[in-house]
Amino acid sequence: MHDIETILIIDDDATFLATYRNLLGQEGYRTETATSVGEALAKLERSSFSVVILDQKLQGPMGTDSGLDLIVDIRQRAPNAKIIIATGYAAPRAIERAFEAGVYDYLEKNDIFDTLLRVKVRHIFALAREQRLSMLDVEGREAALHARWQEALAETDRNRKGKLLEDVMVLLFRSVPGWHTEANVTNEIEEIDVVIRNESPDPIWKKETPFLIAECKHWSKPVGVTELRSFLWKLHHHYGRCHLGFFVSTQGFTGPFHETVNGERAGNAVVIAMDGSDLERLIQSQDRNAMLKELYQRAAIGKGKAS
Repeated sequence: MHDIETILIIDDDATFLATYRNLLGQEGYRTETATSVGEALAKLERSSFSVVILDQKLQGPMGTDSGLDLIVDIRQRAPNAKIIIATGYAAPRAIERAFEAGVYDYLEKNDIFDTLLRVKVRHIFALAREQRLSMLDVEGREAALHARWQEALAETDRNRKGKLLEDVMVLLFRSVPGWHTEANVTNEIEEIDVVIRNESPDPIWKKETPFLIAECKHWSKPVGVTELRSFLWKLHHHYGRCHLGFFVSTQGFTGPFHETVNGERAGNAVVIAMDGSDLERLIQSQDRNAMLKELYQRAAIGKGKAS
C-alpha cells in the first residue's frame, strides 16, 4: 500500500502557488507546480500524480478558461488522478463544462479557500487509502505496515514524518481483530489523528468504550505535558464514549508528561503512552493484541512490561 500522495498544481499565479505549497506541505503531501500548459504536460509525462489542482484560467484574470482545455490531456496522461478545478471566476457554464469533462471537484478561491482545500484533498486521499486497505490480505497489510514504518524512519520532512506515522498506526491497529481505523478525523472543534471503532470480541477490549483514539507525534524531541493536556481534553469530551487513548511519540516523553499521566489515574481516561521502542516491538510482534494488552496494563495498573 504505497501512497504516491504527490499533487500537481497548475496555476499561473505565484501567490496561489505559494499558498498551495504551504498548506499542502503542512498536511504532509508532496507538491510539484507548473505555470503553463506546456510545463504541466511535460510533468504529467514524466511523473505520476494522485491529485491535480488546475486553475480555470492560466493566462491571468482576463484570459480565457484555458485551464479547462487541459482536462482531457490530464485525464489521458494521468487517468487515476483526481482533478480539482480552482478558480476565482466561477460561472455556471464553466462549472458544468468542467464536470462534463470529468473533473472530481470544484474549488472557488474565496474566504474559506484554505479550509476547503485541506478538506477536499484529505477526503480524496482518505478514500484512496480505504480502497487500498480493503484490497489487502493479511500478508499484504503486514508488508505495507513494515514498508511504511521504514519510510517514516527515513523521512526528513517533519510534516510528512507525522503523516507516515499516522499511516503506520492505521495499519497496525487494523491488525487487531475487531478494530476499525480511520485517520485525520476532523470536526468543528478538533482534529484526531486516528479513530478506532472498537468492536473487538476480546474480553479486555470489549469492556472499553465504543471508540478509542490515537495521537501521533514523530518529532525530533520528547513530547511534553502541553500536548498531553490537549489529548486528555479530547478523551474527556466525547459524551463518555471514548476513555482509552494511545499517545505515540517516537522520541518518548518528558518527565512532566509521565507525572501528569499518573495524576490522571483517578479519572476514567486511560492514556497508553508508546515511545519508539514500544512501537518497534509492537510492529515486530507476532501477537500484537497480547502486547497491546500488556501496554494497557502498564498504563492502567503501572505494572508489567510489554515485550
